[in-house]
Amino acid sequence: MAKLTAQEERLTESYILLEMARKVLEKDLARLDQAPLKLKDPYIRLLEVTLHRLSREMYETRRSMKNLGLKIQLNDYDQTFSEYTIFFRGYVLTAKYLNAHLKNQVSRRIESLFTYGDKKLP
Repeated sequence: MAKLTAQEERLTESYILLEMARKVLEKDLARLDQAPLKLKDPYIRLLEVTLHRLSREMYETRRSMKNLGLKIQLNDYDQTFSEYTIFFRGYVLTAKYLNAHLKNQVSRRIESLFTYGDKKLP
């Protein structure tokens, strides 16, 4: 059975994390819009800018995946694991990820997006 190259593995993991981060931020934005905060505009703006940056990163990731013929599909998930099917170079691979690990990775990715990788805000 064929294995993913290091680049394919990085793209796969990046795509999964970015997709999950996008879902989390979109849900948080919807909830924040309904929250009874006095100054919610700065928080909403931060989430919108972060979602925009995340979208650009997802676009680049998807483009790289398409160039390599790499596709990812979420199959099943429960309280403990998420199972993905990865299609690459004519092969099919099933990968299981521990949800707690994914949650920690997504949290770090969102934090990185919020801090702009330690760059100043625009």
